[in-house]
Amino acid sequence: MIKTLKGILKGLTYAIEGYIGAFKEDTHFRINLTLSLSGALLSLFLLEGCLKVVVALVNWLVLAFELVNTALERAVDTATMEFKPSAKLAKDASAAAVLTVGLFALTCDIIFLLPQILRRL
Repeated sequence: MIKTLKGILKGLTYAIEGYIGAFKEDTHFRINLTLSLSGALLSLFLLEGCLKVVVALVNWLVLAFELVNTALERAVDTATMEFKPSAKLAKDASAAAVLTVGLFALTCDIIFLLPQILRRL
């Protein structure tokens, strides 16, 4: 049991180091962190029922995708220093995944959050 708990804590430490490293080294992570947290928190405070959880989750997924994008970009950069079309495609496709989820989150925020924000002004 103690060994299992130590393993879990070690894994959590690695995850926290991942957050800290991404925050320190990646401007896009910091931007998406700000936008994701804002959208998620606003949805939790301004929306009702299941909608608040769904919109918060959609916003939070942008951050998760950005973390995967950051990891993939660093892995590709570590694997090769020379230009390779396949490495470029991997990085571009990863960025496109973040953009896709981000645009969906923005659409949800405009449809569901913006009316609530405007109603309170």
